[in-house]
Amino acid sequence: MKRISILLLSSIILASCSNDAPNKEDNKDSTSKQISTDNQISNNYYRTLLPFKESQARGLTSSNMASSYNGEAFEDGLLNISKKVYSPDDYLYRDGQMLSKSAVESYLEPEYTKQEIDNMDKDERIEKNAYANFGLNPSHKGETNPEKIAENSPAYLSHILEQDFYTEDDAKKQKLSAMTIGLAMNSVYYYQKEEYGPTFSVKLDRKEIEKQAKQMADEILSRLRVKQELKDIPITFAVFVQSSAESITPGEFITYGTSKEGSKKIGEWNKVNENYILVPSGEAGELDEKLNNGFKQFNDQLQNYFPNFTQAIGTGYFVDDSIRSLKINVPLDYYGKAEVVGITQYIADLSMKHFGQVDKFEISIVDNNKPCALIVKEKGDKAPYIHVYE
Repeated sequence: MKRISILLLSSIILASCSNDAPNKEDNKDSTSKQISTDNQISNNYYRTLLPFKESQARGLTSSNMASSYNGEAFEDGLLNISKKVYSPDDYLYRDGQMLSKSAVESYLEPEYTKQEIDNMDKDERIEKNAYANFGLNPSHKGETNPEKIAENSPAYLSHILEQDFYTEDDAKKQKLSAMTIGLAMNSVYYYQKEEYGPTFSVKLDRKEIEKQAKQMADEILSRLRVKQELKDIPITFAVFVQSSAESITPGEFITYGTSKEGSKKIGEWNKVNENYILVPSGEAGELDEKLNNGFKQFNDQLQNYFPNFTQAIGTGYFVDDSIRSLKINVPLDYYGKAEVVGITQYIADLSMKHFGQVDKFEISIVDNNKPCALIVKEKGDKAPYIHVYE
């Protein structure tokens, strides 16, 4: 018997923010009370520190990342990195509060020479954060030719994301316990030779990307340690390499390292072996032939079920060459509510038959990008949850 759950996906992922969850006050004497949720979906999720405070820099993610695919993978993957260092059993989560929007924007600028700053008028200096000159991307050294800049000093750093963590005791004192900083790096640098002209691109060297990222992490650490509240907490840095703007699969994290309490250096960098791979594909077949063949059969059976069906596209998330999760987009022409329910239940049956071995999968059934239904299976579920949109 299928379980049809009238749940939004956000309530599956962020149940800790539910208004129905009982809360407990962490600091009764504080003007701004720190509250954490009692309920936790599982030890795979952080409880959230309330009241909710949005990061000042949050709005930059959509504009700074090469694509929405990269933006989502960057945010979700950074949480996974954090879990490796700061257990959800011991820490509460809050959006990053230490790096302001202007600070992040200034970090993303190139480093300016004195002559470049002198040549700017007041408004340009303000616009480019040149007064602080905190830019972490390579200096153009006075070069203005876009083609030469692309060749010699392209922008490697695209975005910075901060995540903050608190123990129960530190939350009562409103004291930050730990922090993770994600560095989103470009794999392709885009530029124009003239305004409104065609866009050109240069593929960046992978080794140089990692080298630049580690140097930037060292510099950011030195700046953060100056702050009194950040002198004695662990700070983790994680490096994400974006896919190109044209790719329909996101990039991946390649390494992370932690500066221990009070240290001014980042310890050992840990390699991350993760990939987002299109399914079905030759690459996916090399890693998991059963999954790849199952997806082909999934598409074949859907085509037999309704003739207007084109083809479902999936993205597999692989860690250490093993499938961890799968996201599938199933396009269909609108039939009517009753028919959508029937199709959705049929797809749910097929999903367990062909993808039941995958810990987690999410299937979105859409009509011209309008959501019709959602099927979600979490690790340990014997049957998927189904939501049909009204």
